[in-house]
Amino acid sequence: MFAAFAVGKWNEGTCEELYEQIARRTQQPTYYGKISFCTDGNDQNLNSILKFFNKDCVNYGQVIKDKVMQKVIGSHVRKVFGNLAYSEIYIKNIDGFCSALRERTKCSVRRAKTFAKKRSTISELLSIYQAYHNLIKNEAGKTPCMLEGLSSKIWSWSDLFHVRLPYVK
Repeated sequence: MFAAFAVGKWNEGTCEELYEQIARRTQQPTYYGKISFCTDGNDQNLNSILKFFNKDCVNYGQVIKDKVMQKVIGSHVRKVFGNLAYSEIYIKNIDGFCSALRERTKCSVRRAKTFAKKRSTISELLSIYQAYHNLIKNEAGKTPCMLEGLSSKIWSWSDLFHVRLPYVK
């Protein structure tokens, strides 16, 4: 499930924006129903997770890339807190997801010349991709929203663009 995203340089503000969205859009974890995060070794992730989630309700592990003179030569994992097995600490799925985003939203390709990389433009494209990923794209006849019990059908673009939204004053 593509639950949240934040656009911009990965600093404390952007990181907090992401984890605040995750906290708002997901069920709050409990000691017996923990939420799990696996990230790279950036300290901003740790600080933001602790700001929006209770440490006792989170499993958190990091994949740290080993570098020599800016060249990645390997990686290792570490448990930060919680009870994740070392085999469950990985970010391959996130790296693959980012690659898919780069393929499908050409403005996010590094050194793209298609149009300016404005935060608002990229955010709007990611919102569209988020809807596609969660409601339309399916594997074995199920979308991520169907797997989470949030939808009972595979949506089409027509369903998405013609949905009647409530008017709130």
